[in-house]
Amino acid sequence: MSGEKPSDMFAFPDFNLSTKWLTLPSQPNGQFFGLDVEAAASDQFKHGFSHTRPFHAAADGYFHLPESLALPNSGDQDENNKNHVSGQVTEPLHDTSLPDLDIIDELWHKGANPPAAEPEYKTWDAFLSPDIPQTVPLFITEAGPRVYDAAIADEDDPLKFGGVHHLVIQSSPYLAALLALTLGRGSVFFVWDARKAAFTPAVKEMRISGYSTKVLQGLQNSCLGCGTATRFLSSHVQLTYKTRPSPARVALAKAVDVLLLGIQQQLGERCKQVRSLLQLQSLVEPVKAILLYLRELIRKLSGMRNDEQLLSQLFRETEVLENDRSLLRALMCEILSRVTEPWTDFVRKWIGVKAEEGFPVTKEGPGKSFVGVQNISRVDDLGFEIDERDYVLDEAHMPSFIPSNMALVMFEAGKNLRLLRTHHPDHPLCHVGVVASSRPPLLKWLFDWDAIQNVQGEVGRYEEAMLQRILGKSTEDTPQPGSDVGATFQGQYMLRVFGNDGTHLEQQLLTSIQALDQAPRNAATQDVLSSLLEEHLFQQDDGVQTKPRDLELHWSLIPLHSFGPLVISQARLINREYMRLLFSAHNLQEHFRVQKEFQLLGNGMFCSRLSHALFDPDLETAERQAGVALNGGIMGLRMTGRETWPPASSELRLALMGVLSDTYTSDSSVESGPRRAEDPDLPGDLSFALRDLPPEEIDKCIDPSSLEALDFLRLAYKTPAPLSPILTTAILVKYDRIFKLLLRILRMLYVVGQLSRDTRRTERHGRDAGDSWLRFRFEAQHLVQSVATYFFDTGIQIPWLRFERWLADVEADVTRADIVDDISEARVVSPDEVREEHEKMLDRIMNTLLLRKRQQPILALLEDMFRLVLRFARQAQLQADGKVEGDATTGAVVRELYQAFRKKVGVFVTVCHGLSEKAAAASSGRATRRDLGADADDGVSGENTIDRLLVQLDMLGYYSRPRF
Repeated sequence: MSGEKPSDMFAFPDFNLSTKWLTLPSQPNGQFFGLDVEAAASDQFKHGFSHTRPFHAAADGYFHLPESLALPNSGDQDENNKNHVSGQVTEPLHDTSLPDLDIIDELWHKGANPPAAEPEYKTWDAFLSPDIPQTVPLFITEAGPRVYDAAIADEDDPLKFGGVHHLVIQSSPYLAALLALTLGRGSVFFVWDARKAAFTPAVKEMRISGYSTKVLQGLQNSCLGCGTATRFLSSHVQLTYKTRPSPARVALAKAVDVLLLGIQQQLGERCKQVRSLLQLQSLVEPVKAILLYLRELIRKLSGMRNDEQLLSQLFRETEVLENDRSLLRALMCEILSRVTEPWTDFVRKWIGVKAEEGFPVTKEGPGKSFVGVQNISRVDDLGFEIDERDYVLDEAHMPSFIPSNMALVMFEAGKNLRLLRTHHPDHPLCHVGVVASSRPPLLKWLFDWDAIQNVQGEVGRYEEAMLQRILGKSTEDTPQPGSDVGATFQGQYMLRVFGNDGTHLEQQLLTSIQALDQAPRNAATQDVLSSLLEEHLFQQDDGVQTKPRDLELHWSLIPLHSFGPLVISQARLINREYMRLLFSAHNLQEHFRVQKEFQLLGNGMFCSRLSHALFDPDLETAERQAGVALNGGIMGLRMTGRETWPPASSELRLALMGVLSDTYTSDSSVESGPRRAEDPDLPGDLSFALRDLPPEEIDKCIDPSSLEALDFLRLAYKTPAPLSPILTTAILVKYDRIFKLLLRILRMLYVVGQLSRDTRRTERHGRDAGDSWLRFRFEAQHLVQSVATYFFDTGIQIPWLRFERWLADVEADVTRADIVDDISEARVVSPDEVREEHEKMLDRIMNTLLLRKRQQPILALLEDMFRLVLRFARQAQLQADGKVEGDATTGAVVRELYQAFRKKVGVFVTVCHGLSEKAAAASSGRATRRDLGADADDGVSGENTIDRLLVQLDMLGYYSRPRF
């Protein structure tokens, strides 16, 4: 077989033959082997490659270089070339014998197991640029985890990490432990320390291969913080249900629980994909930001005393994120909506757009949220103060984000609705079924203009539908008042045994069994918080995408636009219906007229009857005398001619009997004739009563000649319950103060009229009254009549007429609302606004009548002048009756009284001049501000009309120097 030709590919080689490579060449410098190994190695290291003999072609040979590629010759190169050429014999190519390349023999020489290639360090730079030679790695971390671990574990600690004796654990269990720690769960490596209320490492010094302890410390601390925060939030949720289960706190705990569950679900879905620390860190960092923020938020909210303070603080915390577009802002907005839901649910029940389940708010209960129930002091018809429970606005329990005017509208709407339910239970607004059929929108937070616009449209449609149902113009089926909305729904599934035959009952049972056999329906749609976490928790963009708008909604306007439309709409409906019923069913105008005619002495017949019953000495006395029977004629108190005072209660009843009833004429009785005995009582059970006075004022009432002799007498008026929002206790107190002053004025008018009669009686008996007497009489009469004219005409009549015109316009607007197509075109005034306007009118009257606190010195000066007139009248009466002897003594007393009177009047006129000049300066200032664009006051609360009194009292400067 050895003689076979090499070209015979089917020949079997002789494996017993020895290879020819084992035979060394005869020449020392052979092709493959050489004896001078050191020289060859040095030559290779010198030139960077193995030395081979270059091929040199003859200068004129076939393989010579072209002249264009020839290199310039140097001396050394020429010499070497010459030596080489001289030592070489050129042979022709066809005479040259070339050795064959035996590939099989070469493989046999190398063997069947060639040496393995050495491992190379793969880098991204070499992968991206393979043609560029790479240098040897410079960092020890690039040499692989084993080298790095060996360097760390070296006893000499060359890296100065201090981790020589740290425990090296496996990577997979360590990553799983960190992931469980983020979820708030313990493991072999991390345990919960109840004393510190935090997670702590079970092994303080541990690491994984390829990482130092310091490198792992950052990620480990982040996971520890997440686990501790998760445990804190979970314990807060559990404690909330056990210790402080208020509605807002329970809603907050529920929202936190949903967030924790959502975070666990998202981490659970991605935990299988975690293969490195970087992947774990990318999952932990967004979770850490949310958990730590929630922990700080819970700590701030835990210090709040009530739900309203909690809502206010939560609103402020959310407001801080107003310009943030991250996931955290969206989560806080949703948390705010959830926590506010119990409060908004109570507001909906309070204003009547949702049924009140359980225990509704009543006057007998303790109140709830911003609706308080307190004992309000009221004055009954006997003059005694009684405590009556009523609703009050508790501003301390109103969230701070609700504007004060909206809070007042919200409270008054619910209060008036309960009055409407009490006195008109059949009204459509009193039945939640009728209201629910009009589909009122929900009361919730709105954070963008599109949602606000949609809600405003829903509110407009609800208000229009509700108005149509109230007016009876609705074409839809309206639920009957008193019917329950849920009764029909529940009746469909009620198993009725009686009244059904066996076949129908069997069919109901089969239908029920079939319904129970079906799988339960999936609970509604996914939670909003869970959806936000799923979509944006691990999203790489900037945050939650919002619609670009040219004008962003300012945070301070969000509460007004979120809750204002529905609250204002419902308040408008309630106030309109309540005012309409006040004008029609309860005759509000008539009650105001009664106050004007009797409390303000606007009825001339009443003033005349009352004056005669109190002061006329010609009437029969009502005083009981021993052995004297009453004649039964017209009786009076005869105040000016009696010595005992005050009269007994029986005398008051006899003297004042019929004064009110005979002088009262209602609008209906004007056409039908005088008031009959069988007619109903006066509005508000108006009657005379005794005023409850302190001891020092009672002492003044004992003297019949004193100015305070009639202060015990008052008019008792009991406000009907439907009118209680308008005619309040404070307003009745103001009426009582005015009546007390006007009763003194009425007495002074009678006294100065009696002075003329006493003067004529004195002159008729031949006594000279004297100049001081006559001057005093004329000036006293002039003073009293001027003050009375100013009080009645300017102080009472002008403000009252203005109020009557305003009230007539309100009634016209309420009536016009029934015929207009758009309810928003008609003005609707609430009972609270009527009360405020009524109270302003009384304040103007009291300001003119000098009854304000700052006007007490002026009123006291006027009362001193009245006391001097009363003393003079008493002296004149005694002189006319002949009970005083000696004209000289009487004249001296009168002159002394007259001088004191003149002095008092002069001081009073001077003070009035000062007030007039001050008022003129103030009015010019208001005119200047009005010219500059300031709003003008439509009322006269600051108006000072004292100059009109000066014109009547001292136009010619009789009591002071002329000022013109």
